[in-house]
Amino acid sequence: MIERRLSTVLTTRFSRLAWAALASYALLVVVIFAVAAEAVLRRSLEHSADVIQSLLGAYTDSTGGPGSVLPATLADQLLVMGGQVVITRTTRNAGGVPQVYFVSAGMPAKRLEGLPAAASPEQVRQVLLAAIAQRARWRYRALHRAAGAFDIYIVASREPYAIALAALTLAAALLLPLAALRARGAARHAVAEALEPLQRVTTATRAIGPAELGKRIERPTGQAEITELADSINRMLERVDRAHRALESFTADASHELRTPLTHLRAQVQWASTEGRSEAAIREALVAMERELERATKLVEELLLIARGENRQVTLAHAPFDLTAVMDEVKEITDAMATGRDLQVGVAASPAPVWAVGDADRTRHILLNLASNAVRYTASGTITFAVRENGGFVGVSVADTGPGIAPEHLERIFDRFFRIDQSRSRALGGTGLGLAIARLLAELQGGNVAVESTLGRGSTFTLWLPRAAVPVARGAAAPGPAPAAQPGRRSD
Repeated sequence: MIERRLSTVLTTRFSRLAWAALASYALLVVVIFAVAAEAVLRRSLEHSADVIQSLLGAYTDSTGGPGSVLPATLADQLLVMGGQVVITRTTRNAGGVPQVYFVSAGMPAKRLEGLPAAASPEQVRQVLLAAIAQRARWRYRALHRAAGAFDIYIVASREPYAIALAALTLAAALLLPLAALRARGAARHAVAEALEPLQRVTTATRAIGPAELGKRIERPTGQAEITELADSINRMLERVDRAHRALESFTADASHELRTPLTHLRAQVQWASTEGRSEAAIREALVAMERELERATKLVEELLLIARGENRQVTLAHAPFDLTAVMDEVKEITDAMATGRDLQVGVAASPAPVWAVGDADRTRHILLNLASNAVRYTASGTITFAVRENGGFVGVSVADTGPGIAPEHLERIFDRFFRIDQSRSRALGGTGLGLAIARLLAELQGGNVAVESTLGRGSTFTLWLPRAAVPVARGAAAPGPAPAAQPGRRSD
């Protein structure tokens, strides 16, 4: 299917609109002229009828006979009007039979012949009007007025204004195509001028390639709608640029992280394959290789989890569960992780069951990530779990007495592969993905992870989830609005 350009579509539609508007205007002018001319003609006939009627009012028949002579003033008026006026008078003879006499300019009264003996005045009028209409047809307009014993018939020709109307119609028919062509040219120019900013935006957008994602479209463009489009494109470019840079960074970090265990594996294989190695040394090399394989496998699994989560392909439950029970399970596991270390793991209080809406297994995963970070980075001191509530949300906080996080690092600790101390983090076994996964899983459940930290005094991470008012057996309440996220982040 061939698509037409917007300029062509707009010009065509505007031209059709111009044609319709001009034709309607021309037709309206012709109709108004015809109606006005007809009104003027009728007013002229009414005026003539008024004059004649006033003269007839002064006329008296002294003899009472039908052949009386008209007053001189009325005769003069009829002569001026020519053949436009006919006056009839109906009388009755001795036998009561109506007799109709008519008079026109320069003509004495004559009796109208051919009427039925019992013709009524209305029938007489119809006969005269039919005769006038037969004579005049559409070219003439007739006016009848009854004035006592007299009937006045005035006829006027439509030819004077009909000629002007025909000339006006012909002029409109000739000028309309020229005006429409001129309107089409003006429309083409106006459309091209209106679309020029859009063309600039199109050209600028087409020039932005993968290497120029930092470029932006200039604004304002001169048109509010086009400027809004440019702003939308700029915002899209900002998201694409940010995603592109994140992808490049992620690819580089993932390659670097995977290169390290692969390099160790290769070194161990080469070392173990050298002749003269004892069985114990080879066994030690195999154990080291297994350890590196486990680390690489964990890294790949976490990368796949992040990729599936960002594409909304992770299956999550959305049901009420006892958040306090999940916290207790994680606390027991944390006790086991802290065995042999100068750490005390506890709960701030023993609250009643608090119900959240989400996935209990994924929540356990999040809290384990936060707890393992606390154990890993706290050499000695305490790790304290606590249940929190904030309006429509409930949460579990994990507070430690570790070294804390510097303010300049709080904004980056949830980034993938970010470590505050690279060498120390590797020595402690972290992959740099724990907090990124925790935040992703929390957001997929409609919650978030917040952090508060003071350098040298420890950190507190809090997982917030939507509240479920009652257990499953009694029905679950809808979650409320999210609390404001706490500033600050920390890496694993």
